[in-house]
Order: sequence, then structure tokens, then C-alpha cells
Amino acid sequence: MATLSASLLPLLFIARISGLIVASLVILWALAFQSSFLPPSSSQEDLVYAVLHPLLMVIGFIIISGEAILVHRWLPGSRHFKKSVHLCLQGVALASGIFGIWIKFHGQDGVVANFYSLHSWMGLICVSLFGAQVLLFNPLYL
Repeated sequence: MATLSASLLPLLFIARISGLIVASLVILWALAFQSSFLPPSSSQEDLVYAVLHPLLMVIGFIIISGEAILVHRWLPGSRHFKKSVHLCLQGVALASGIFGIWIKFHGQDGVVANFYSLHSWMGLICVSLFGAQVLLFNPLYL
């Protein structure tokens, strides 16, 4: 059983603090500067859609998948248990990414308007490749 060495504790701490800072900044940006990404006449429903997309993509897709990567270093237990937790966290991250894309499509612009930028295409490709990785390379069977 591999234990967490003392030299990796500061790195793990920095990774988690960085994740919390990023999540806090996204929440602050989404709530405080809502006029930067919404028209002035937006409804409360559009505000929810506009805030949920970045929150789900950053907190769910990036931070949770990062925790899934780190789970092999900090979680005690058997290899099978660690792989099970890793798969569950990757599944939550994938579901968050899919739901984040679905939320963006339900905004006021609709589906087609969201495919005019490189950001939207790269995001869709990233979530698709991540989903293929989770579904095709299931760590429980390796």
C-alpha cells in the first residue's frame, strides 16, 4: 500500500487551495459581473443558465476530475478501492461537463448560436474525448 510521502503534502495542499481559489473566483465573477456576459434585459432564468455553465465546467469538470487524478496519492485503501473512487469521481466530472453543455444550450440563444466560437467547439471536443476515455478505458477492468 502506497502512502502519501511528506514531500507531496505541500503540493497536494497547493493543488486543493488553487482549486478553491479558482472556484471562488468563478462564483465571484459569475455573480458580481453578470453584465459582462448577459444583455441588460436578461431574465432571472437566463442568469441561472449563464452562471451554472461556468460553475459546472470549472467546479465539476476541472476540479473534480483533478481530485480523481489525485485520489491514488492521498486515499488509503486497496488498489481496487482507489480505482473505484477514481471512476466515480470521473463519472461525476463527466456528468457535470455534459450537464454544463446542456445548460448552455438552454440559454436564450439556443443550440446553433453556441457553435460559432472556437471555445464551444473545443469544449464539446474536450467533453467528448473525456467521455470516451471514461467509457472505453474503465479503470476497474485494467
